[in-house]
Parts: sequence; C-alpha cells; structure tokens
Amino acid sequence: MNQTGLDDQSLKKAISLIRKAADLQKSLHQTVFAEQVMGRSIPIVWFGRRSSGGLVTIGTNPSSKEFIASDGSLLAAEKSRFFVREEGVSLVQYQNSEPSLIETIQHYQTYFERDTVYSSWFGKKGGAKLEGFLNGMDYSFYKETELQTAVHIDFFPIPTLKQMGTIRGREDVMDSADIKSLLTETINFLAPGKILILGKEHCERFLYFYPGTKLGKILEVENYPAARYQKGYSEEFGSEVIGLHFKPSEQFLALGGGVDRNGLSHGSYGSRDAIRRIGEAVKAR
Repeated sequence: MNQTGLDDQSLKKAISLIRKAADLQKSLHQTVFAEQVMGRSIPIVWFGRRSSGGLVTIGTNPSSKEFIASDGSLLAAEKSRFFVREEGVSLVQYQNSEPSLIETIQHYQTYFERDTVYSSWFGKKGGAKLEGFLNGMDYSFYKETELQTAVHIDFFPIPTLKQMGTIRGREDVMDSADIKSLLTETINFLAPGKILILGKEHCERFLYFYPGTKLGKILEVENYPAARYQKGYSEEFGSEVIGLHFKPSEQFLALGGGVDRNGLSHGSYGSRDAIRRIGEAVKAR
C-alpha cells in the first residue's frame, strides 16, 4: 500500500482516470465551456476515500468554490482543497507529472479527513445538507463514525466559473460519449454497492447512458410529498440505484421556494432533523 491508501493496481487505474479527465478538460476549449474552466484548475474525479461496496453519490459538477476564495483569488496553500497547478504549468505537463497526479489522488482520498471541506454544500459531520440525508440512510462522507462509507462524484468532473444550470448549450457536452465513458470508468473504479443520483435531470441522464438500469415507480416521502424518488438496479454496475428527484445539498432542495401540497415550505425540508427523516424514509421504503 502506498501513501494514497490505494494498492498499486488501483493507483495505476486512478492515474489513468485523472489523465482521461484532463483530456476532457483540454477538449472543452472547443465547446460552450471554453470560457468557463478556471485557470490552473484540475479535474476532480472523486471526493473521499475509496471503499469498495460503499455508496457513491452523483451530482452535477464541482463548485468553483473548491478552488477560489470569496474575493475570486485561488485558495492559499493551507486552505486549498485540491492540488492546484503552478503558474505556467499546462494540463499536458500536469498529466505527465506522476508526483503531481499522486498528490492529486491524496487530496481526493483525504478530502473529508481535512478541515477544508466545502461544508456549505456537503454538510458538516453530524449536520444537515447532503451529509444529513446520508446519515438518515446510515452512510457518511466522514471517517470516525459508525456509519458506512460514502464517496461523491459528478457527471461532469470539471469545475466551472458559472453554475452549470446557467451555461446555455451545455447538454451536448453533458450527454456526450466522452462524459459517459469517464463516468463509467469512475464508477467501476469505485465499485459501489449502492448509487445515489442527486436530481431528476440526472436520473434521466443516467437512464440515457445506461438503459439497462431499471428504476421503479416514483415514490413520495410521507409528510414530505415534494421529496420524490425512485429505486432500482443497474445491471451495468451490479449496484442498487436510488434516484432522487430533489437535491438534499442545495437550498430548498432544488424545489423552489414554495410550499408542498400540505402547506409545508420546501425550505423546511432542509433542516437537520427533516433531512435525516427523509433519508431514513428513503432507506426504509
């Protein structure tokens, strides 16, 4: 075992994945994302310590806040969440530097073991947000809990300056064969026992990529009827799949600021207690 915590074969595969993701990042200069990729950033292929048989959550793409501070500057070394290329170092040079790739993997693996986690999105240990939902399902991103391990990935592993939903014409890239190929290799590398898809549009994309996946009827969480989800199985990955039609990590769970049919505000769904109850209900169903 080396300093990344991966065996030599897994480390070799991880390096290959990062190089493939960097190829994707280089290709974006010919797409609508040409002006959206921040300088000196790298792909983020996964967040958290790889644990075969655990849970993998799938979101949209990494936030720019993983790399930049509130004033728009790159996060200083001691606050940096990920490896950052030095000025003048191209993606090609980065890809060819095995020490840089190994350092990148260390950042991936230890993301939730350091105090620099982007907790406004993931949630704090014992808190709300996506972590609170996972706790209700008996999973956690964080170590030193009695819960099972969760790791996060994104359909599009490249941080963008604007939020993905505001980038017009993004679908051609998001639905491309290159995205599917990288996602497939990443999931196979992480070898999850369960996959949690965050958002209705991503459920649709997952089914488009993997038509052999079977998702059941749309269910609602009792007392939280706007929290809809589906359960099923992926033949492609040999994993249980849960597809959420809401996003526990985002304000109002991406449902808007209104109320459900019972008059309960969508915002209240995101409280620490409520998000755990919703997670417990999804697990139990």
